[in-house]
This record gives sequence, C-alpha cells and structure tokens, in this order.
Amino acid sequence: MAAITSEQVMTLRSQTGAGIMDCKGALTEAGGDIAKAVELLRKKGLAGLAKRAGRAMKEGVVVAKNSGSAYAILELNCETDFVGKNPAVTGFAQTLVSDMLADASLANPAESDKAKERLQAVAMTMGENMAIRRGVVYHAAGSAVNYYVHSDNRKGAIVELSFDGDLAKAKADLEALAKELAMQAVAMNPRYLKREEVPADVVAKEKEIYRAKMEQDEAEAKARAEETGKPYKAKPAEAIEKMLEGRVNKYYQELCLVEQASIRDSKKSVFQTVKDLGAKLGGNVAVKRFSCYIVGIE
Repeated sequence: MAAITSEQVMTLRSQTGAGIMDCKGALTEAGGDIAKAVELLRKKGLAGLAKRAGRAMKEGVVVAKNSGSAYAILELNCETDFVGKNPAVTGFAQTLVSDMLADASLANPAESDKAKERLQAVAMTMGENMAIRRGVVYHAAGSAVNYYVHSDNRKGAIVELSFDGDLAKAKADLEALAKELAMQAVAMNPRYLKREEVPADVVAKEKEIYRAKMEQDEAEAKARAEETGKPYKAKPAEAIEKMLEGRVNKYYQELCLVEQASIRDSKKSVFQTVKDLGAKLGGNVAVKRFSCYIVGIE
C-alpha cells in the first residue's frame, strides 16, 4: 500500500475536523480511501466539527501562571460562554499554561501542532470549534515580571520591567508595579508600548482622518456664518497644524501603555508612575514589554 501523504491527511482533516494523528490512522486503516476514512472517524465519534468551522469563536478563557522566573499567559477561544466556563476547558487551559512553563516547544502554543492536537480532543468532547488563539512565556532574567487575570477569566495581561539598580532588593516593589500595569493594560487595552512602536502608516491614516474632520468643521462653520450673516475667520494653517498635533498626541495617549493616564492616579501618566518608582528605588525603571489578551478583542 502506498504511503499516506500529508495532503491526504490535511484533506481528511478539513472534511472532518479530526486531529492529525486520528486522520492519519484512519487513512492507514482505510488504505488511503478518503470516503472510507471519513466513515471510520464518524464511527469513532471523531468527525463532526468541520461543519462548525465557519462559526465565530468569540468566547473563551485567559489563564496565566508562573514557576520560578518563568511566567506564561494563554488565551483559548470557543463558540459559547457555556463551553468557555466548562471545567474540562478551564482545566485544559490550566494544564497547558503549566506545560508552557516546562516545555520550550510549547512556548508559543498557537503554533504548536502538539498543543493543537491536545485541544482538538477537548473540542471533540465539547462538540464546539475551539482554538489556541495566542500564548507567550516571559523569563525574568535580570528583570521583574508579573501578571493579572481578571475575575471573569476573559482578560489578562503580563508585564516585564527592567531595572538598573539592586534588583533583588527592589524585586517586591517592581513586581507590584508590574501587576498594577498588567491591570492597567486589561482596563485600558493599549495596543502598543510606546509611540515609537506605532506603525507610520497607522499614524498617517489617523492624521488623514483628523485633517478631514477639521476641514469639514471649518466648512460647516463658514456655512453657518454665511447663513446668519456673521463674520467668518478661517483658522490659520499654523493653528490647524497645532490642533492636528494635539489630536495625534491624544491618540498616542489612548493607544500606548506608557502614555496612558495611570489607573492609580489619573493626573500621572504610566511613564511618570514608572519614573517615580525608579527615583524611590534609586535606579532607572522601564517597561520592557507587555502582552494583553482580551477574549473577543484584537
């Protein structure tokens, strides 16, 4: 009998939603006959998710865990809130996030065939389309890391801070701030760490939108003045540019973690809060990176 090809396996998988190894086994048993392999999988209860493949997975669970200096966060997606709260699903998520800490091959579970195979077995039991949306492991090597997961288990974040002073002495304060900033991320959902990370085309598009809106406002103001007979004075180009700059800065303050107003003290930015802690600890503190996972939101 000819060897089973990867193309045959993927064809069967797309038709049935069954796992790769289950598809390969069924094809081997069926002598490479796709139709017969489908029948075999159906008899084993391993087919049936494919018909749900087009259904949106807007529910799910976020979990995080640490072991020593390693910290991991994971998001699983499913179709319904009921399944997202099922102990089999939350238990699997907890097991997988633990395994991410112990097995380097699972550090990015969304790209791990092994992790996907394991989730597929859970999905078959639940009868729903499920996916590992994303996951990451942070290692606190010469830095401080902490995380926060909201009580609904639908949103969480992980933050890493650098410090150029006595890390061991400052660890508790740094980890407390890292957790606070993880809470900040969950509450305010920043997309970037700082403005330098925002793609130039994204900023250009925002400027285009703001400029168009200001031009529209000016046109409407002129039209109202003409209707009422009141004098109209167009804003100088310099004033328009200054207003445009102000709106872009506000955009950065919404989009970038370090520029957001602190949830602890709205009169301070996150950047200032971080700087203040550095002054207290006698060194420079900086946010190195963060990951924020919110179910149903990019």
